[in-house]
Amino acid sequence: MNKDITGPVDEVTNVLVDLGPRIIMTGSEVLGTADNISIKVAEATEEELEKLKSAYEIRLVKMLGEGAPGERD
Repeated sequence: MNKDITGPVDEVTNVLVDLGPRIIMTGSEVLGTADNISIKVAEATEEELEKLKSAYEIRLVKMLGEGAPGERD
């Protein structure tokens, strides 16, 4: 048995989270609606997943260097 715990005990990986119906916006402009939004979370604690599921507003921010055409590193 490995006794070296390196992260939170309640950490989960690669979990599909159903967020339900959402309004899709960029900035303050409404672009449309979605019946159900699901995202795959690579790593989070159970507490963070619960916050995500119950959040009124969720922001998706593109990380720099992810390879989009014309994107600056």
